[in-house]
Amino acid sequence: EFADDLADGKRCLGFVATADPKANPKLRFNAVHLPVQKTPTRIHADFDSENRGKPCVTTNAGYWWAGNSLSLLVSGGVVESIENQTVTRDGKTVYPVHASFGQMASGEFETHWIYCVSDDGNRPYAFPSPLDNDERTGTYMPAPPTSKTPGAALWTPQEAVGGGPMLVKEGRNVAEECYWREVFDGGGIAGTSRQPRTAVGATADGKLLLLVCDGRGMRGSEGFTLAELADKLIALGAVEAINLDGGGSSTMVGCDGTVLNRPSDTGDAETIVQRAVSTAIVISETN
Repeated sequence: EFADDLADGKRCLGFVATADPKANPKLRFNAVHLPVQKTPTRIHADFDSENRGKPCVTTNAGYWWAGNSLSLLVSGGVVESIENQTVTRDGKTVYPVHASFGQMASGEFETHWIYCVSDDGNRPYAFPSPLDNDERTGTYMPAPPTSKTPGAALWTPQEAVGGGPMLVKEGRNVAEECYWREVFDGGGIAGTSRQPRTAVGATADGKLLLLVCDGRGMRGSEGFTLAELADKLIALGAVEAINLDGGGSSTMVGCDGTVLNRPSDTGDAETIVQRAVSTAIVISETN
């Protein structure tokens, strides 16, 4: 658990889980796709009951709408859902290239900017940047990227979750720049204001970081801006990290199956209120 004093005297409260697969080879990073939405506690309990290993930590993952995932989700090397391929800005069709986090067959964690290209069966391709979109200046790519776009490379993680924007790349805070270039300002994630947030990242020595912070007054917490979230992750040792769905979706379930934080939909209620989500991350330990 953490309680951070912010620059203007406000506070941000949250929880960080650190998993070290090198120290404990039984640990697994699982990207979970839910064709029928479930709450994080139900996802956690079902993972256990389905004999998939002992769930240690469960959080929400990517974006969703009307019960369907809008973000990349790869499980067991199979693409279960793809990134939302278009958004509309100023009456224009825009092709955003969003950040994703995954684990390769080697066990290494990677972050990339991903677009699922139509000329190769909507398979995910990694790009060296968010390409040529910039919501701040209102300039956008005239056509979606393809497998032939310079720098494109087929990405084949074993497990992966999409979200965005990229928060930390090669140890550098890129949150604000990528917020605009990944075309998120018009999408409701309010990157420059303090909000409840969820993020996933990795350290230089291969540890996995999961972070959830409360906001909107829950437990007296203001939340983080995306830039503050990136700074927090860097302070924890992250060299790569992405933002995931936030707001009322931000939830962390502990090993005993109870919610650790206070999701913002709870408000003044005595009982925790969780949102059902379409994708999740479960850190588990094999039997």
